[in-house]
Amino acid sequence: MRERHEKQPLTWSMEKMTWTRSQWEWIVWFDEKKFNLDGRDGLAYKWHDLRRKKQWFSKRHSGGGIVMVWGCFAAQRTSSLVILSGTQNGIKYVDRLREHFLPFAHDHPLNWTFMPDGAPCHRSSVAKAWLRDNFINVLDWPAYSPDLNPIENLWGILVRKVYANQRQFGDSNSLVDCIVAAWNNLSTETLENLVNSTQNRCIDVVQARGKKIDY
Repeated sequence: MRERHEKQPLTWSMEKMTWTRSQWEWIVWFDEKKFNLDGRDGLAYKWHDLRRKKQWFSKRHSGGGIVMVWGCFAAQRTSSLVILSGTQNGIKYVDRLREHFLPFAHDHPLNWTFMPDGAPCHRSSVAKAWLRDNFINVLDWPAYSPDLNPIENLWGILVRKVYANQRQFGDSNSLVDCIVAAWNNLSTETLENLVNSTQNRCIDVVQARGKKIDY
């Protein structure tokens, strides 16, 4: 099992490690993220701001409300941030792409390539059909490879901003306002640095023979 988990990112990285910067700039990275009212995730929280040393935080002992968001970004821009509600499925996912990804793509018409991860709604038949019918290129994503996805580090940057000074939130609206403000203030330099890190990630995975890397 472990050998298979290592082989997929290794094969993918070997194929992509020679890509040019301009090729990576056409990739649209996207994902969902959970934010907690009572503070950032505990010791299991891994992803971090690439510009700073990794920080580990003590595990929470009590629960609290959460806010789920979805967003995507490319080398120089982000989509609008979407606040999610309820269980996500293929139909909701397609609605999200129609309402938020298409405006993102149409504002800057390039040969965008979509990078979905392995979430069930992303792999649903209705989602695949919609992407195909709208002539959207899709780049296969290797399973068990969050360390290859720069949006995980983007979430880490947002978490640092949202929960600065150990901040907690008394209600969902105030948390949403803070998340959206942090998302809207992401700099172009930050986005470009994350996208430009992908080639080095691939090289590191190849050197590690498919094992996890520290990003």
